[in-house]
Amino acid sequence: MKKLCFVVSSSATAMAFLKGPMQTLSKHYALHLIVNTTDVTTLLAELPLKGVHVQAIERGINPIKDLNCLISMVRFLRKQQFDALHSVSPKAGLIAMLGGLIANVPLRTHTFTGQVWANKKGIFRLLLKSIDRLIALCATQVLVDGKSQLRFLKEHGVIGPAAQVLGKGSICGVSLTRFAPSAVLREQRRKTLKLEENEWVFMFLGRLNKDKGVIDLIQAFAQLDQSEKASSLFLVGHDEDQIKARFQHISSKIHFIPFEKKPEELLQACDNFCLPSYREGFGLSVIEASALEKPIICSDAYGLADTIIQGETGLRHRVGDVEHLKDQLSFALNHPKEMHAMGKAGRTYVEANFSEKRLLEEWESFYKKQLSYNR
Repeated sequence: MKKLCFVVSSSATAMAFLKGPMQTLSKHYALHLIVNTTDVTTLLAELPLKGVHVQAIERGINPIKDLNCLISMVRFLRKQQFDALHSVSPKAGLIAMLGGLIANVPLRTHTFTGQVWANKKGIFRLLLKSIDRLIALCATQVLVDGKSQLRFLKEHGVIGPAAQVLGKGSICGVSLTRFAPSAVLREQRRKTLKLEENEWVFMFLGRLNKDKGVIDLIQAFAQLDQSEKASSLFLVGHDEDQIKARFQHISSKIHFIPFEKKPEELLQACDNFCLPSYREGFGLSVIEASALEKPIICSDAYGLADTIIQGETGLRHRVGDVEHLKDQLSFALNHPKEMHAMGKAGRTYVEANFSEKRLLEEWESFYKKQLSYNR
């Protein structure tokens, strides 16, 4: 059985995006995972892995630590003799693809899931963009998790013509059984959140930081007239920029939830899912919310173009335009029937394009073409 090793910088990446693909590929390959974590026992219990191997792949740029990590990676790869290496996230991609090239791993695949440099300027943008180019050059195969992102990377000369998207996009697709609308769960969750019967709920779920447009969303929501129709805003996720401490005083209708173990249940409580991101590679959270029949309000960041149909499954606003975003929030409050129709259409759109079943078949087909099932 051939050996396939995934490389990520965070165990959260493996759990959120690679669990389904790993379960499918484990039928044919001996799977390993390289990750920067000490929680090896949990990963071995949750994922179909033959081994978990710890490497100090740090998210930030640190030349000395990164060089030491690369040297350690090359030694490890030479010893293990993997048949294929697959990285996700920029730093993991840099260490894995460069290390895999030096160690002569036959198949080296990197999946691009978004560009940190997309909304940066100057030397920092040039540096990060050059790193992505290096990753692509060292890889034997390049995957991108969205078609609009694929076009963006080609236009900027980061990837070559052979790069591809699995299916219609996303890494793992959406489980249509896990993310299925439920009136019972909706009522339960709304009671837990102490919401009024007709209160309109906007919700964001993801990392809370400026690049995700969270500050814009807070400012836009704060301008809504609460006397016309009761509404609230829930911001769910790790608060990377201490946004709660800075903005919770703006309105008593803005609520922060630091972590949610079952997002598919919490999202049932909302009426609109919002992602006003400044940069996005694809937007898995958008299609998950759409699968729950939630109408979308999101920015026109290039990566989100694949996830909604403007005016049919949701509304898009200009990146960084707080006034435009506020207008969309107001439209949602004043046109609930139209929004509910968009939510219904969103579920249909996801079923036709982004089902987990379809994406896992694409993963299986991709590796079947690259590796023989026989030794």
